[in-house]
Amino acid sequence: MQSYVTNVITEVSSAYGNEFFNKITLALHNINKADYSFITMLDKEAMTSSTLAMVAKGKLIDNITYTLAGTPCAKVVADSLCLVQQQVRSSFPNDQRLIDFHISTYLGYPLINSAHEVIGLIVSLYEKKTHCKEAVTLFAILAGRMVAELERNAFEQKLSKQLTLTNHDLSLTKNQLQSVKKQLIDCEKMAALGRLVAGITHEVNTPLGIAITTNSIINEEHQQLTEKITTQQLSMKDMDHYCQTVKTALSMQEENLSRAKKLIANFKKTAVDQHQLELEDIDIKRYYKKVVSTLNSILKTKKVSIAIKGDEHTILSTYPGVHAQIITNLITNSVRHGFTGIENNHIDITIARADCGEITIHYQDNGIGLTDQVQKRVFEPFYTTAKSSGGIGLGMSIVLDLITTKLHGTISLEPSASGARFCYCFNSA
Repeated sequence: MQSYVTNVITEVSSAYGNEFFNKITLALHNINKADYSFITMLDKEAMTSSTLAMVAKGKLIDNITYTLAGTPCAKVVADSLCLVQQQVRSSFPNDQRLIDFHISTYLGYPLINSAHEVIGLIVSLYEKKTHCKEAVTLFAILAGRMVAELERNAFEQKLSKQLTLTNHDLSLTKNQLQSVKKQLIDCEKMAALGRLVAGITHEVNTPLGIAITTNSIINEEHQQLTEKITTQQLSMKDMDHYCQTVKTALSMQEENLSRAKKLIANFKKTAVDQHQLELEDIDIKRYYKKVVSTLNSILKTKKVSIAIKGDEHTILSTYPGVHAQIITNLITNSVRHGFTGIENNHIDITIARADCGEITIHYQDNGIGLTDQVQKRVFEPFYTTAKSSGGIGLGMSIVLDLITTKLHGTISLEPSASGARFCYCFNSA
């Protein structure tokens, strides 16, 4: 007996899981000279048993799940050891498997866990009457090792199920967060468009107001001219005055209407570009100037001047709307967070094209700059230093996303003696 136990332990010493159950079932099957052997795990709620390893005539076969009712295995679950040495089919006539396998002797041994619950079985089936004394002893000696592996197996399955559920929950949470982030980004874009509309409305009001005033002047001069013609009091001096006044008014009116038209055109172009991302060939420096012209209302709040430097006529194929969003967010960040005073605030935007065709844009303001903590988290979504004033911390996150996903470029925060300095690079599409 000792040699049998030693051989079995040696055989399974480094085996776990399915390999362990296959090896120990084969080893016990051969030692006991059984016709069929199997180890099962119980499901007491369903009253079923599932084999973890099953051997028939010395060979491993496919595992099965069977109902316990009407089988000697049910007796093992209820009364522990079950040994029927002959005519087991007569004792359990409803067990079709015993009939199909022509079984005469049945040996079933319970596998009991630390909570004194039967969690599995080890079974040997014989076609002929067999005395199973040594087999019972062998089962009793090795049952502890099999129980330990069953518990470990059950724990792994439970852990795997928990991990699956956790991963599912995390996936749902991630999708929800992404959905919320998208909604917030959309809201931020709409809010930016709203600020742009408010700003352009304010900007357009001035030239339109002057145009209306000059129209009133022309109308008044026309009435006076008509009255003098009617009363035959028109003199050359009156005619000269009328011509000079109307000429000046028309010139002023044309200049301001043209200015309003340009502002509206720039606004329309920028607004449409931001919401319809289409590939276009643009002069990048000229386009940036157009975008900046729509932000005058924001810049005026802190008296910010902007210089856009670089080679003239740098033409490239790109997404204008992406650049409009990038430069708008950068400038808005500088005005909101970088400039604490309202004097001598300045932003430099430098555009350069390398020989390889890569475009590099340096953005530099002369504001208060970024603390070490802010520098580490500047591109992090939802990180903001302005929660008290309604900031949600998506401005620079949106900039990073646009540059990396739309322009397939890179952006970095560079060291600066004063203010904030960003550098982003990309290639023509």
